[in-house]
Amino acid sequence: MRSELAKYGSLLIVIIALLGSADARCSSCSSGEGVWDGPTWIESVLNGSSEEAVSTETESGAGIDEVGGTEFLIGAETDSYGVISSITAQELKERLDGGSKPAIAYVSNTPIQGSYIEGSIAFPSKSLIQDDGYLKTVSDLAALLGNAGISEDDDLVIYGDCFSCGDVTFVYWIMKYLGHQNVQMLEGTTGDWDAAGLSRSAALTTRPAVTYSPDPATELLADYDDVAGGEFQVVDARVADQFAAGHIDGAINIDYNRVIENGWIKDSSDLAEIFVDLKKDRPVAVYTKNGGQASIVWYALMLQGYDASLYTWNDWLRHQS
Repeated sequence: MRSELAKYGSLLIVIIALLGSADARCSSCSSGEGVWDGPTWIESVLNGSSEEAVSTETESGAGIDEVGGTEFLIGAETDSYGVISSITAQELKERLDGGSKPAIAYVSNTPIQGSYIEGSIAFPSKSLIQDDGYLKTVSDLAALLGNAGISEDDDLVIYGDCFSCGDVTFVYWIMKYLGHQNVQMLEGTTGDWDAAGLSRSAALTTRPAVTYSPDPATELLADYDDVAGGEFQVVDARVADQFAAGHIDGAINIDYNRVIENGWIKDSSDLAEIFVDLKKDRPVAVYTKNGGQASIVWYALMLQGYDASLYTWNDWLRHQS
């Protein structure tokens, strides 16, 4: 499965454990400063809360195209591996009407009934996390996908209700960790989906269980030793007041809200200006409290061609205690 990535001259690297998932809109992400209470975190954070401020969104679909056997649109954005990673509602509609029908996964942890695109399965990001707050094992993640009816060969489109919550970019990151080749994020909101003629349903659907065979890569998680040892350029993607209250020595503060505009990632010229202090010849580790909203900045960095990975503030605090 790694053959397509190899064409772009780089290998994705295996993550062993991600300390966190989507830093969604919330008021409590842990039971205490520096103490990550997994069950409490899963219940509070992944059900829709975060101490990290969220930008006001007026999400409207921008326009990027897709992968998996169809033609690329001129000007389509690609990540640092040359993979086109998002799709517009209109493009998804054309695919559903044609012969290449992708699997569609709704990844939000707080379902909004009636917002489901017809044929969507449920795959909430909280299902990827153990009770202790750590990422599930590769075999457990593969079993979850297989039970949801997703195989490693499926073209997969993921979407949710809140881009700034980090659910969608986090699940996209997970799929890349598992070595999934054809995965994209859907841009826009229900208004964009309706305008494109996508049918919506009040209920999610199910698919027959299959076997998912992962091909894990290795570079998507930065560990404490490498971060502390200075291997990475470190980006703190939290809001400014959290950064000011304490951060990793040498970290650059790039609030995740800065890379979002109208419910999606800003264009390339804006991102280039935001990342002007980062060097492309050195890897970058991005962190927020639990890592999920850091995945938004991680994704923006990938679009700009950086060698980027995730880290978490909670892991740093745990090693300082």
